[in-house]
Amino acid sequence: MWDLIGILHQGRGNFVLGNDFAAWHRAGEVLEILAGRQEVTSAEHAWELLRSPLPLVDSTREPRARRLFSAIRQDLGLVNGETQTAKSLADLSEDTREILEDELHRQVSGATFFQRENPLVRHVVLRKRVSLEDAGLLARVGVDVHPDRQLVREPQGFDALFEAKALRTSEDFREAYREARAFGKALSARGQGRGGGGGFMKNLVEQRICSTIHAGLNTVRALLEGQTLREEEDEDDAELAVETGDEREALERLLNRLERIESDPKLAALLYYLDREKWLGLGVIVFSQYYDTARWVAEQLAQRYPIEAIGLYAGAGRSRLYQRGDSVSCERETLKKMVAEHQIRIMVATDAACEGLNLQTLGTLVNVDLPWNPTRLEQRIGRIKRFGQKRDTVDMLNLVNEQTVDEKIYDRLSDRMRDRYDLFGSVPDTIKDEWIDDIEALGVKMDEYIDAQREATGFDLRYTATMAPPDKDWRDCTAVLSRRDFAVLMTTAWSG
Repeated sequence: MWDLIGILHQGRGNFVLGNDFAAWHRAGEVLEILAGRQEVTSAEHAWELLRSPLPLVDSTREPRARRLFSAIRQDLGLVNGETQTAKSLADLSEDTREILEDELHRQVSGATFFQRENPLVRHVVLRKRVSLEDAGLLARVGVDVHPDRQLVREPQGFDALFEAKALRTSEDFREAYREARAFGKALSARGQGRGGGGGFMKNLVEQRICSTIHAGLNTVRALLEGQTLREEEDEDDAELAVETGDEREALERLLNRLERIESDPKLAALLYYLDREKWLGLGVIVFSQYYDTARWVAEQLAQRYPIEAIGLYAGAGRSRLYQRGDSVSCERETLKKMVAEHQIRIMVATDAACEGLNLQTLGTLVNVDLPWNPTRLEQRIGRIKRFGQKRDTVDMLNLVNEQTVDEKIYDRLSDRMRDRYDLFGSVPDTIKDEWIDDIEALGVKMDEYIDAQREATGFDLRYTATMAPPDKDWRDCTAVLSRRDFAVLMTTAWSG
C-alpha cells in the first residue's frame, strides 16, 4: 500500500505524504502509530506529523478535528489550500495548542487521533466486503460450515465418519497421538518447548499427525534418521532435532502405531463430500498448511479421479498438474488460468501459496488441517468468497480428529464461525500456548480477545458510517463506473 501511496504522491504540491523530510515517507516510523500500538502524546511530536502534510479543514468530517485544523490555519494566516508550513509549534496560539493537546488525549471508539487523521485514511478508501454487502452493493455470499449433520444428503454415511464435529479415529491413531504428546513433553523437559519458536516446535509432531497420517510418518521418520527440521512460524525460525533417549523412544513408539494405520479418515471424509455430497460438481479448493500433506492429497485424488485435471498450488516451484496418470510441473499462473476457465475443478493448495489466489469459480472449500493461526481460515475462505462467486452460499469443511487438541480448539472456534461467518478477522492471530494448556478457558480467552479487537480503526470511523461520499467527491471524479463497468473491471486480470 505504501508504494501505491507513493505513486499517488507524485502529483503537484506534496499534499499526500508531505515534503521530503516528512515522517510519512518512512513507513517504519509511523506504522506503530497508525496501528495504535504507539500513542503520540507530545504536542511537539504531533506538530511534526501534522505540519507536513498539513490537513485541509475539509479533509475530515470529525467536528473536533475540523476545529483544530481551522484554528491552525487561522493562527498561521493560511487559506484552505496550503498543505505545508515551516512554522513551529510556538507560532500557534495558546488556545490552539490546548485544542491539540485535548485531541491527542481523546479517543473515538478506541482509535487515537493519528489513527483517525493521517494520510492513509485521507487518500485510501477501504470498503470491507461485509460493509458492501450490508449496503447492497455486493451480493451477500454466505458460508455453511461443515461437518454438520443437518446439512448432509446421506446421514448414514456421515455418521460412519463423524462423531459430532470430529472424525472418528482408530485405537492405533489415538495411541499414536498420545505418544506425540509424550514427545512434546520430552522436548519441554530439556527446554526445547520454551520460547524462540520452541513452543511451536513442541507441538509440531502432534500437528503433523493431525494433518494426515502421511505427514506424520514423514516427520517422525525424518527425526529418527537424525535430520533437523526447520519451520517458520510468525516470522520466527525454529529448529527441531532428537537429542535425548526419551525423545527417541517416544518417536519409535509413535512410528510403530502410525505404521499400523491402514487408511486415513481425512481422505475418506474428503471423498465422501466430493462424491456423495456432490461437492466435485461445485468445484473444490483443498487447503493444508503442509506441503507433504497437500501433495499426498493431490496424488490420492488423482488416483481416484484419473480423468480430472487436479492442480497442486504451492510455493518454491513445487506446483504440479495431475491428469490421466501424468504429473507435471506447472506454473501457478497456468493453474489459476485453468481454474478461471473451468478446466480444473479440484485445486489443492498450501497456505504459503494462497496469497493472491482467486478461485471464485469454485464453490466449496476443505481444510484438511486446522491451523493454530485462525486468521488463516479467513485467508482461505477468502479465496472463494469474493466478487464473481456464483453461489449464494459456499460450503467450508473443517476436518479435525476426535480426542485431540485440534478438536477442542475447533469446538471453541466453530460456534463463533456459525454465529457470524465474517468474524474471522476478529479472532486471535495465533492460539497461544498457555490458552491450549488451559483448554477449558480457551473460549473465554478468545472472547476477551475478540471484544478487545472491536475497537475501531481510522478506516472504520471514516468509511463505514455511510457508503455515500459527499457531492463534491463525485464532482471531482473524472468518471463514475456503472455497475456493469465495475463488474468487468473487477473480473479483468492485472496486466504488466
